Formats: sequence, structure tokens, C-alpha cells
Amino acid sequence: MGTISPTESKQIRDEVVTCGGEYLEAPVLGSIPQVKSGNLIIMVGADPEQFEKWSGLLKVFSPEPLHIGGVGSGAAIKLAMNQLIGSLTTAFALSLGLVIREGIDVDLFMQIVRDSALYAPTFDKKLQRMQERNYENPNFPVKHLLKDTNIFINAAESVGLDVSIQEGVRKVLEKTIELGLADLDYSALFSAVNPDFLD
Repeated sequence: MGTISPTESKQIRDEVVTCGGEYLEAPVLGSIPQVKSGNLIIMVGADPEQFEKWSGLLKVFSPEPLHIGGVGSGAAIKLAMNQLIGSLTTAFALSLGLVIREGIDVDLFMQIVRDSALYAPTFDKKLQRMQERNYENPNFPVKHLLKDTNIFINAAESVGLDVSIQEGVRKVLEKTIELGLADLDYSALFSAVNPDFLD
């Protein structure tokens, strides 16, 4: 259920099967609130028979576990989703920073964003944290997002994708960690994007 590369997941499967065991991957989207409510999104990489066999157990964590495909596919889609976490949050932090520095009403900016096709709910989830620079009590800390970003970059490069965007996100996350914010919520990347922010 961890976030690892498709290649690593397949290697683990091969070793487990060689030892007579059974392996499936089931990485999740969601955090502490979704764990408590049993509403995680579970993305399963397994044979159809395995998925059917273990779906009862997986439904403890999620009302509708999703069978993505064979082993490796669950790991890949999890990395794809976490790439969006980093990219969307970094892009939002940059836009918010410009709006604040130019003295534009943040509520007006958010109204326009919410009414547009560009809106993502994560923007509202991170807005107050960024405005207040309050990154305490993280559900997903900066250091874990950087780890997943590195795994994504390696996996994407291995299949010939251009990772220039994600290289930029990685630099922002590394800078955030240099600021001493590694264990705080990943919205702390706002402080790296806006290093001399003034209230």
C-alpha cells in the first residue's frame, strides 16, 4: 500500500511469488480523515482473481476499491496522482503569491478561480494554510511529497517522458526542506515559492 515505482512493485511481486506467497499492490489516495471514515480511494494492481479474492478486505478501507490492472499499474497511477499534488499545489502557490504581491483581493481571485475550468478543490484546502503560513498538523508532509516526486521522475524518465515540469516542482520542494519545513504540510512550499513574502 506504499508509494513505490511500478518496477519495484513488480520486483517485489516476483520475489514474493518465488517464495510461495501472493502479492498485490493497493496504494491509496486520501489521508487521515479518509482512513478514519473508511473512504480512501484504493487503486489495486493484481490479477482479476486476486482482486476478487481480496476485495472484501480492501472494502474495510474503501467502499469501492478500483482494479486498475496488473501489478505495476496501481503503483503507476498512484505516482501519477501524487505528481498532480505537487504540480497543482506549486502552480497555485505561484499564482496566489503574484495576486497577493500585486495587492489584489484574494477573495475576488478565488471567486474567479472557482468559476473557471481551472478550479481544483485542493486550492481551497490549502488557501488558508498558505495565507497564514500555518503548515502544522500535516496529513502529508513535504519530505514525503519530495520522495514521491523523485520516484515519479525516475519512473517517467524510464518510459521516455519529459519531466521538466516535475524537475521544477522538485526544486521547490528541496528549497522548502532547506527552509526547515520538511515535516510540515506540503502547502509549506508556498514559503519557498514566496521567500520574502510580507503580510
